[in-house]
Amino acid sequence: MLRLDGDRPVRLQTQGPGNVVRIEGDRPVQFQTSTFNNVAGNMNVSHTTNVGESGLDILYRAVSLDAMHDSAERPADPACHPGTRSAIFYQLEKWSFEQPSDSPILWLHGCAGIGKSAIAQQFAASCHERGQLGGSWFFKRGSVSRGTWKNLVPTLAYQLTVAFPQLGPRIQRAVETDRLVLGKAIHHQLEKLLVQPFRNAPPLASCPVLVIDGLDECEDRGTQTALIRALIDILRSGDSPLHFLVCSRSEPHLRELFEAPENSDVCRGLEIQRDDAAYSDIRRYLTEGFSRVQKIHTARGMLLDDGWPGENTIEHLVKKSSGTFIYASTVLRYVDDEYSHPAERLDAVLSLDPSSLTPLDDLYTQILSSIPNKPTLLRILLAIPETQYLDPEQMDIILRMRRGTSRAILRGLHAVVRVQPPRILGYQKPVQLLHTSFGDFLMDSQRSLSFCISGEDLLNTLVHDMARALLSGSLGSDNFQ
Repeated sequence: MLRLDGDRPVRLQTQGPGNVVRIEGDRPVQFQTSTFNNVAGNMNVSHTTNVGESGLDILYRAVSLDAMHDSAERPADPACHPGTRSAIFYQLEKWSFEQPSDSPILWLHGCAGIGKSAIAQQFAASCHERGQLGGSWFFKRGSVSRGTWKNLVPTLAYQLTVAFPQLGPRIQRAVETDRLVLGKAIHHQLEKLLVQPFRNAPPLASCPVLVIDGLDECEDRGTQTALIRALIDILRSGDSPLHFLVCSRSEPHLRELFEAPENSDVCRGLEIQRDDAAYSDIRRYLTEGFSRVQKIHTARGMLLDDGWPGENTIEHLVKKSSGTFIYASTVLRYVDDEYSHPAERLDAVLSLDPSSLTPLDDLYTQILSSIPNKPTLLRILLAIPETQYLDPEQMDIILRMRRGTSRAILRGLHAVVRVQPPRILGYQKPVQLLHTSFGDFLMDSQRSLSFCISGEDLLNTLVHDMARALLSGSLGSDNFQ
């Protein structure tokens, strides 16, 4: 006998290994699949899965919704500007239709800020529109749900069952055959969930494409290489028609793996070049972006000529971009401030050292320098990457500031930080850095100088403030939903 629901005794009856039924009178009720240990008359219950729970139910519980390209759980990464990156998209689409493919893994790589995530976002959306996207996963450094590989395979596998329903029963059966599969090594998960369901399966109308972005933001280098080695091993067998687009920075340890001669039968590289086409795309992006800013602010009563800011200015910014979209997009966001005159903002950008070899760092410094309360600014900036879940109102509580202070300061950082409107009905929207390069800048004392947030004193103060807020009850459980 086991007592549940207060003091009422309930009889448990096993039906096969781990299958337990709760008996209420003569009526059997499904209970849960569990491990039961009887020690000196005391029964310990270790939960695993529910009886009657399908393989798809088990998969769904392990899905990271915010990792998908079209998830409402996170603000979508910006797509490419219309008319740009056409040569890259042509190559991606051509590869995606190869059946079978000589290179089921395509490594799209390039330097920080060159637009890898934007390309991955748009390519995933394009594949989805033509019924070719099997699933997508966007890593994010430091994120609880997206910073590791733990939920990667179940998230991709579940998306496959939705995109290609004929695979659903096979993937479901793979999970039900081994209900512990999600706790096993990455190679085992990939084999069971992404390769085995295709064996002896009828051919699909198109090759499913799986998009994995930001590999270099996953945990540590060892985990990154282990994931790719596992992918190479399982795809080398040829049992799966899956195409994997893997996007990352051109890190040496990844380049060594993807470009190894022994892996050329599975992997192909596509580098995003800072060539004439890239500069032409940035020129078009800036020209159309400034035209939009000019129209918006002219309608607000500000005096801006039709040709503003002029071809010479655009050419100067194109050159300073060094072929990276992150510089151009940050300039446009900084200039397009509803509480400032865009011409004055642009003048501030143009006044930066024209001979500097680090124009993006100079731009970040200029943006941060425009915020008057530097000590408070640093405390807020540290709270963004360290907590991953705070909205401005929670920051006010933790940092012991007057309500609205965080929003007021973050308003001046809209070029580098995403701040959602105040919560509605208790739903929380955390503050997020717009680009990984800004977080890298803030953590590197040689780049950010006095705006560096990697100091031990700042971190200790934040930890103390969070502990105080939690212990005092200032942050209730509803703050972390």
